[in-house]
This record gives sequence, C-alpha cells and structure tokens, in this order.
Amino acid sequence: MNREVLFIADDFGLTREANAAIVRAHRDGALHGASLMLGQPATADAVALAKQTPTLQVGWHLHLCHSQPVTRAAWPWGDSYTKAGWAIGLSGKARALMRGEIAAQWEQCKATGLRCAFVNSHHHLHMHPLVFRAMLDVLPADFDGWVRRGWPCRFRRSNSLWGVHRTFRMNAGEVRAAMAKLPAGLHEFLFHPRNVEHDCDFQALMELK
Repeated sequence: MNREVLFIADDFGLTREANAAIVRAHRDGALHGASLMLGQPATADAVALAKQTPTLQVGWHLHLCHSQPVTRAAWPWGDSYTKAGWAIGLSGKARALMRGEIAAQWEQCKATGLRCAFVNSHHHLHMHPLVFRAMLDVLPADFDGWVRRGWPCRFRRSNSLWGVHRTFRMNAGEVRAAMAKLPAGLHEFLFHPRNVEHDCDFQALMELK
C-alpha cells in the first residue's frame, strides 16, 4: 500500500472569512480538501467557491452541535458535543432527531452537485457509534470516497488523523516532522483556517506549499 497524505480544512461554509481562507490555502498553499457544513450562514458562498475551484476536494462535514441545524431552529443540547452524545445515547427522541438531521444534511449535500470526496463530522461526533451507523446508512453502496478515522466500515477509512490536539494552532514544522514518520496508508492532517490574516492554520498551509 502506498502512502497518501491529505491536508483537510474543516468548517467550510461556517463563515465567509473561513471560506476565503480555505480557497486561498488551496490555490496558493498546500490544502487538498475542505469539509462542507450544510445549512450554515456561508454554505451557499462555500458551494459557489467550490464550483469555481474544481481541484478542491469537498467532503460532507456532518454537524450535530455548535451549528445551525437544517431541520429545526436550534439543537436541544446547545453547543455541547458531550451533551449531544449523551442525549443520542439515552433518548429515543434525540436519536430520531439525529437520524432525521443526518438524512436532511446528506440530501442537501447531494443537491449541491459537488462530488462528495470524503465524510467526517463537526467535533468528531461521528465517533459516537449510533451517529456513525446513521451516517453510513445514508451513504450509497457505491460511495467511492473515504471516511475520517472511526469505526470499521465497508468504505475506505483514513489510517490516521493528525491535528486534533493542535486546533487553531497548526505549525508547518510540526506537520513536516509528523509526516516524516508516517507508514503506508491514508493519513489526514486537520486544519481550521478562519481568515487570511494572523491565523496559524492558514499560515501553516501556506508554508507547507
């Protein structure tokens, strides 16, 4: 197996400033792809930018907290991914909400007309076994993308994820050092560029070009 390294930016669609930083980091830096959030204030802007930038790989960034739901006005558990996880685990009503939201977000993702190159989640809630199962249930059997490191599944998964412990603090030197030790497989480095000025993740991507 060959080694494949991908630099992925999350939260595409959350703000126009983040969208601009992500596209710039792809065009002029080392960024390979971006995780699209559906139903957010700048989702339409992100989709338009992605269509103007066909070399940018776009994936579905499932969100179940700390965001604007697409099926209701607000999350009953607020911004907390911990409360979301407990609610989904303990409440049938919460699980029904979760499944409906996942299905609606996937339909909106397909409606963009963009190829979905990969799937992951906001605050990594796809690591919740019930969320992971529901997410996989909406993907077609012939889905040819990959899934961010998580539970075993029928689709290709990344073998490692680097950067969770460096959220908003990515450093090009640290990334290069980590890359040098990687074995064969698909390896993802996670970035969160928020703007093109005074942003560590954006600067790291520009330096990694």
